[in-house]
Amino acid sequence: MALHEEERPDAADDDFEIEPSHESDLLRELHALRAMSDAQGRGYMLEALLERMFRRAHFQVVHNPKMAGRRQTDFAVISHDHRYLVEAKWEGQPAGTDVVQAVRSRLRRVDGTVVALLFTMSGIAEGVDKEIAEYRGEGLVLVFDDADILTLLRDPHESDRLLRLKRDALVVHGRVHRGEKEREAEKTARRSRKKAEQLPRSRYRLLDAGGDEVLWFHGAGGFNPAVFCLDLPDVDWVPAAGSGVCLDMPVAAWGQHDLLRLLDSLNELGWMGDRGQWSIQQNGRNWHGCGVHSFTEALKNWRERTRELEKPHHSEEFVYFEACDGGFYTVCGNISAERTRRVARCNVSFQLVGMPLDPGSLQQLYRRFDVPSRGYFRPLVEQSVTRRRFDGRVPLQVLGRIVESGDQRWDQEDWVVGLLAANPYRDSDLRPPDDLASDLEGAGVLVCDLRSHHPLSKPKGRYELWSYERARTSDAHALRIVADWWEPEDNVECRPSASRAGSGYFGAQFLEVAAQDPAPAWVASGTEARSSDRAEAGSAACGHASEGQQSHVRARGGMVHSVQVENGDDAVMV
Repeated sequence: MALHEEERPDAADDDFEIEPSHESDLLRELHALRAMSDAQGRGYMLEALLERMFRRAHFQVVHNPKMAGRRQTDFAVISHDHRYLVEAKWEGQPAGTDVVQAVRSRLRRVDGTVVALLFTMSGIAEGVDKEIAEYRGEGLVLVFDDADILTLLRDPHESDRLLRLKRDALVVHGRVHRGEKEREAEKTARRSRKKAEQLPRSRYRLLDAGGDEVLWFHGAGGFNPAVFCLDLPDVDWVPAAGSGVCLDMPVAAWGQHDLLRLLDSLNELGWMGDRGQWSIQQNGRNWHGCGVHSFTEALKNWRERTRELEKPHHSEEFVYFEACDGGFYTVCGNISAERTRRVARCNVSFQLVGMPLDPGSLQQLYRRFDVPSRGYFRPLVEQSVTRRRFDGRVPLQVLGRIVESGDQRWDQEDWVVGLLAANPYRDSDLRPPDDLASDLEGAGVLVCDLRSHHPLSKPKGRYELWSYERARTSDAHALRIVADWWEPEDNVECRPSASRAGSGYFGAQFLEVAAQDPAPAWVASGTEARSSDRAEAGSAACGHASEGQQSHVRARGGMVHSVQVENGDDAVMV
């Protein structure tokens, strides 16, 4: 996988490993076997250990099979779709070409779909890997050295992953995958300075209050798993019954370079778009941005970001959000805020409409990420996305704007599609909705989607909170905060209608205005209302209202829906 250009840790840091919290019984027995001087007896004991390991990994084990005729085979294992011939060696010297040729001779006597597995604690001799690769057309021989065997005895469920990696390496790339060799190759790759492919840039631009473009925006805040987004797909918004599913991929990322490689892989496999959103949290400050390109720049420029902080924490939290086919996903983790930039955890969490009929694209991710665990789809037990309206009218102090550039639009004009606003619930008497309290607590900045977009050249006088959507993945909260604008025109107050308790988000959303002027002709005829006509909608009610009565016009989708005349407790729909 491609690597980003960045500063590398010292070479000594490449040997950093996390030791398992407990040692398996299979591993303890293997360590005891090292004291045996009888090579043949030691080989038999290794064979027995491998049989137990495969059984724990839910393979069917066939001892002393007759698949190779009179040629003796240690044992065979069968998975749901593959059959393997197993040979175990623990001799004083590496296995040579004679061992490989003996294994391949057994393969010639069996079905062509059978694959040979050569387990050798002493490794293979020089040049043997080239022979295995050159003659792979006559039969596949997958080699497991001592590093691979230790991995499998520590966790038998790693067998599926290692078998897949070794087979792909031999068939596709024409090379023998060995644990110790791969570890050294990984160290070399980490020290390399190969530049990655260009990551997609966001379709949005961030403008500060002065109109200058910035890569990201920052404000007060603390550690919080929330990330703002302009679009939050609802995996439950389908006609079929049932619920959506989630899938988690805990990625083995040890440092910032691994995290950047993960983002590269998501891009190469087509999971990255130009509408992603992200946040990075530190002690006292949060950063927000659009697109994976600015996200990687923010990660690599951590020194500049944190230089002004008085007491920076020793680590940062990050959340990246991206909509994808059939749902959305988040990439969450913790990374140290010092030279090594070690990643303590990293998880990719999907929410999808359902279990894909063809999960091949997700399996590609598992293969590429080298996920150290088996993946399971789990049904969502609650509604994926919840929607609510904000109570009352909460004005916003605009700190910046999110703009969709004219080159992305047919009219070639820049449009404001979102806002960067000061959090109105911070240091004020206003109380946020209960289900948003934990997400907005301490946050200095809100990133808002605009319910009604407007040209950048036509700024609006006032913005208010309108509604919000919220979804929770395994380790993150995705928030879509929606704002709307209003402005007075000819003494007509154009604003969002007041929220109603229990009203559904996808119910009819009305534009409610009031005025005292004569009714325009388009109201009486019921024709389509232009956006400029909405400000005049209140005057339609005046044709039906007498003195002392209050009138309202409601329009939906640009069409006048009704005129309501209120007289005290009475209301007449016209």
